[in-house]
Amino acid sequence: MMYKALLIAVNEQRSREIDALPNTLNDVTEIKRLLTEEPAVFKQSDVLTLSGNLATKSMINHALKGFFSDASSENVLFLYWAGHGGFDQSDAYFIPYDADVSTISNTSINMSDVKKYIDETPAQTVLSFFDTCHSGALLRGTTINDLMKRGLDIKGSGKFVVAACTEDQSAWDRGRHGAFTDHLIRGLEGGAMNPRGEVDIYTLYSYVSQAVSNEFSDQHPVLKGTLSGAPIIIKHTKAREHAQQQQFVSQSSVTRRKVDESGDWFLLGDLRARHHSYRYNSSTKTYSLILKATSNARSIEMTLKQMLRTVRPFAIEDGAEYVQVEDVDVEVIDGEKTINLTLVSSQNRNGHMSHDMTINGIKPDDIAKLRIERFIFNQDIPSHVNTTFSGGMIYGTSSEYPVSDRLIPELLEQQVEPECIRLYVIAVLVFKSILSEVNEVSLIIQDNTIVRITINGNRPRIYSNEAPSNIMVDHPVTFPM
Repeated sequence: MMYKALLIAVNEQRSREIDALPNTLNDVTEIKRLLTEEPAVFKQSDVLTLSGNLATKSMINHALKGFFSDASSENVLFLYWAGHGGFDQSDAYFIPYDADVSTISNTSINMSDVKKYIDETPAQTVLSFFDTCHSGALLRGTTINDLMKRGLDIKGSGKFVVAACTEDQSAWDRGRHGAFTDHLIRGLEGGAMNPRGEVDIYTLYSYVSQAVSNEFSDQHPVLKGTLSGAPIIIKHTKAREHAQQQQFVSQSSVTRRKVDESGDWFLLGDLRARHHSYRYNSSTKTYSLILKATSNARSIEMTLKQMLRTVRPFAIEDGAEYVQVEDVDVEVIDGEKTINLTLVSSQNRNGHMSHDMTINGIKPDDIAKLRIERFIFNQDIPSHVNTTFSGGMIYGTSSEYPVSDRLIPELLEQQVEPECIRLYVIAVLVFKSILSEVNEVSLIIQDNTIVRITINGNRPRIYSNEAPSNIMVDHPVTFPM
């Protein structure tokens, strides 16, 4: 069973006739944190967020289609949507960033289309939460009379919709979050856990519905869905609290953690930074990243602008490639700076050094492992390849993608975060043509020391005329942090 989430915050509006809802960004940020904090059933890489000027009608529709249509029957899908909702004469709509109030039906997302995605997805389990005005209209009929008469009508056992309010109510917003989401967050933090320390769809709805209704007499969350089998677990709250307590039982205890994801970090040239959200368009091979204001936002902005129209090495999540910095757009909304970064895959530089043969008896798989030992683990070049010809052919030249002889120790001396060190390792693996596909890069940290690095992936076909093979290295190391 694999859990996947799509979290949408329409916190900005291009039209000045529609009020912005900055709190919805807080909503999505907090929901993502709670879904992915350990012990989590959602992986960071399986939680997609859309917000700001990326939350357009076309982008949201594209994300919804991929999220629901590409799912398998074993997937558990979690959809959360925070933003405006509204009616025209016949239908109910979700309002995206680029909506136009004069043509609401053409520029917004019909709630019935979202209903259709939920109905037709192969996934057997769908949990959907909508914190919008009039979100209770979701999945009802196509006319106002039908909307008022019919209940929520989801097709398929195991599919649930929880809406912040009925179709004739408004969803209240206060503090840093919408009221509905504020109680949803409190429920995920432990308020909705059952006696086993688990939060499931029923305990969560019961908690949120009672809390919202007690606070606002004119807002009543609604739920529709049917269940076969045991309730679907959304979060293990008790286990999380127990794990946190165990960390402080004894300061003399051995602390050990595994870093196998890079979270919201990315590398671009010599810059390492954090994105708030990003999207990759495979048809145009374009990355769209949103960077929120940080203490060094001005420095990041200047560095990015200096990169405009240049090709730079780029690494994010489990991949790396050369990209052209196409656009750096800075917006200031309500005093908060947002940097919108557009990158386009470069077709001219792949970082590959071609080797179509065995070199001095050293086979392609062994060449890949020699490069890993040299560039990642800082080991000396073995004597049997320490010649001008063999060394250059096997290791390439420093100008192709320069790598320090002390890569990880130097990064640690600069106090680089382990998640970023992982990205640097991935960049070396790709740009030094060691791997073309990275399946795993993980660091084991024990007592403030990196003690083991595991690498798994497929080497590029360019090494030989043979089909690419899998390279696996599980290496004990000692890199004090």
